[in-house]
Amino acid sequence: MEKLTPVAKLLIAGILVVCGVVGYHTHKHRFVPVAPEHAAATASSAPGPVASAPSRAVRPFRIAVSQWPGHMPLLVAAGGLETQPGSPAAREGLKFEIVFIEDAPSKNKALIEGEIDAVWQTVDELPISLGGYRKAGVDVKAFLQIDWSRGGDACVASRELQKPEDLKGRASAMLLFSPDHTVFEFMISNSRLSPAELAEVRKAALFSPDDFTFGRKLFEEGKVDLACLWEPDVTLALQNRPGAHRLFSTADATELVADVLLAKKSFLDEHADFAQKLARAWFEAVKQAEEDRPRAARLISTVASRFRDELGYEKTLAALGWAKWTTLSDNVRFFGLDGQSPAFDRVYNQADGIWINYPQAEIHDRFAPVTLRDDRAVRAVWEQRGRPAPEPSEVYEPRVARVGAPLLTKPVSIGFPSGSAELAAEAIAAVNTQVLPQIEIARSMSVRIEGNTDSLGDRAANQELSERRARAIVDYLVQRGVPPQRLIARGNGSAHPVAPNSTPEGRAQNRRTDILFIRNPGRLPERRPKRSETAARAP
Repeated sequence: MEKLTPVAKLLIAGILVVCGVVGYHTHKHRFVPVAPEHAAATASSAPGPVASAPSRAVRPFRIAVSQWPGHMPLLVAAGGLETQPGSPAAREGLKFEIVFIEDAPSKNKALIEGEIDAVWQTVDELPISLGGYRKAGVDVKAFLQIDWSRGGDACVASRELQKPEDLKGRASAMLLFSPDHTVFEFMISNSRLSPAELAEVRKAALFSPDDFTFGRKLFEEGKVDLACLWEPDVTLALQNRPGAHRLFSTADATELVADVLLAKKSFLDEHADFAQKLARAWFEAVKQAEEDRPRAARLISTVASRFRDELGYEKTLAALGWAKWTTLSDNVRFFGLDGQSPAFDRVYNQADGIWINYPQAEIHDRFAPVTLRDDRAVRAVWEQRGRPAPEPSEVYEPRVARVGAPLLTKPVSIGFPSGSAELAAEAIAAVNTQVLPQIEIARSMSVRIEGNTDSLGDRAANQELSERRARAIVDYLVQRGVPPQRLIARGNGSAHPVAPNSTPEGRAQNRRTDILFIRNPGRLPERRPKRSETAARAP
């Protein structure tokens, strides 16, 4: 340095200062407080002498997930609990570590306090948890969908209870504000139960705030006739009560319960490369795991403690059927990149519409779903791959819609001009809010649209008009993207009254459109391993 001129020395000093500032801004989100338990774990596993832990430490990106099968491709993406050489994440140049946090309050607190950078979240939980984030001054965004529940959440019923309407005068039980509470609400809300009857059914429901075995125990003891549960309690309840059966589950409503990764908006703004690399690593991990599930199960049952200690390899392999791991195609639909209504919005609005009616949820702030999703990472990957169209996810047999017996029947009042089958603006609004979202959520079910009239007027004319009106609704649903082989239109005329035609009120009830949800054969899941053999997601 003695041979450098004063001007040169000054220039070098300036460069060093600038580099230091840039380096700080580039990496400052990796300098976060480490929770005592994480610091202790790091110290106990570190080789050689361990110095006293500093108040802030450098660390890789940290992602919190649950030991739920739908989250496990992250282990495949990393090659373990942290990025390993040769893994999809390593090939992306992404270093991250996985932390298991099962309960909602702990994981939300960890994200707020910066102990983790991204966290799992069920979308149906969001309307409740967002209040806590807002109170803490934290703006969060869902940036990647990781799974759909496909049969792991179900309402099991006694022999006497064969349809939701049979719940009148009977008690049910479940964990409050859990995904299974969501399944319960979707089922009863899309039934013939009147508003007054719905209120009575909800009033008769028993809830536990924290014991996920609560509903099963009451069901097995015969104290309730319906319990909405997740595995393994579904299987245990079916085994331990003669005549018990699955009444409704996420094998029917395949787009009702979804898991996403959530992060602070400020983090995503500064680390767009993290979100993109993670998305690519996730999609590659899903591809690898689907192509070789035994290999994925061996990894999971080796490094995930509850799979290792409570399942072992064989049961881990079987457990991977509880959820659908999402691909790029799923995420394109979930975020609405293909121009269709985002599935995220449907799932969120469904949950928000449920929980706002429960004072215990303490929802004081409402959020538009568009403000909660960040599609930048998924969009970037989609564009890098040439914007492929979403792949069809279901195959339907037209005969099921035509002749199948309905599991759920939802009566909807859709107004038509007198003598007309034209869908006016008000009728379209009713279909968009009361029919289309429910059909899209119950994606595995076929649907029959039945038009009904009162008994006034010519019988043949009523029959013909009811058929044209049902056909108009089906045609509109097809225009909105519902597969035509999934739908059938039927006119009943005045043949199926639900109330006396002798009064104006009765005739009004009979002038209705029935939306019949029909379970497709083979949709019930195989017997699944016990969920205690993995870990339950917290509500």
